[in-house]
Amino acid sequence: MLKSAKLLLAFLVLFASIPALASASTGTSKATLDTSKLEKGTIGIRLTSKPTVDTKAKISKGSASYIYTLSASSDGQTLWLPLQMGNGQYEIAVLEHVTGKKYRVNLAEKVNVTVTKTSDIYLNSTQAIAWQDADKALAKAKELTALAATDEQKAKAIYDYIIRNVSYDKELARKVTSDYVPDIDGTLASGKAICYGYATLYAAMLRSAGIPAKLAMGTTNLVDEYHAWNEVYLNGKWVVVDTTVDAGLSKGDKKVSFGKKASDYSAVKYY
Repeated sequence: MLKSAKLLLAFLVLFASIPALASASTGTSKATLDTSKLEKGTIGIRLTSKPTVDTKAKISKGSASYIYTLSASSDGQTLWLPLQMGNGQYEIAVLEHVTGKKYRVNLAEKVNVTVTKTSDIYLNSTQAIAWQDADKALAKAKELTALAATDEQKAKAIYDYIIRNVSYDKELARKVTSDYVPDIDGTLASGKAICYGYATLYAAMLRSAGIPAKLAMGTTNLVDEYHAWNEVYLNGKWVVVDTTVDAGLSKGDKKVSFGKKASDYSAVKYY
């Protein structure tokens, strides 16, 4: 990615621990939890109305945490978020912006999570990778994998399509903001993306085909800036796949390899 991608890293660091007011508040939009899919490694947050202020969810386990901006588009919508930090007790908080770096607590609850097959967490349709809402990407994945007999063949068919048909979006890279979330069908339609868009599209299409896929963010010695890529669960192990790098190489008629060396990548976050 280009230098503007540093904003995404700054966003992750800035909100690692959001300051919040000590007292709870009913807030501008009452939040409740949907725990019906805990065994699948996902938690639902339902807002009674569209947030009128910046509203975030903080999901913590031990010293690790993830922060998500909640963007409900209609009353009563459930937003699904992953619980990808292993089995155990999680703390779920919904926070509403007050002023400066201060947030008030709308909801704070603890849940216990036990997922039998951890790779299945990366099949979920979540706010970041909402593949069930991406009709065009789902249809394209089904088309591309129609004749494939194995998960590896399916993964490679989708990979080949993306690296040949999606180009790096330099204009978006110059102006991308820290709260940017790729539009899966939009990436497919435009044929343009930054690394985040490439990885989100690939993860969505793979999950729709029943193949667990992580969206990873961090660093690699193949790219100068903060980066996004995928890890795909094939034949009982996670394989690093970088559609952004390989799209650039293929368009320059250079040799590409489907699986990358895991030692060349260091993930900070998984989605």
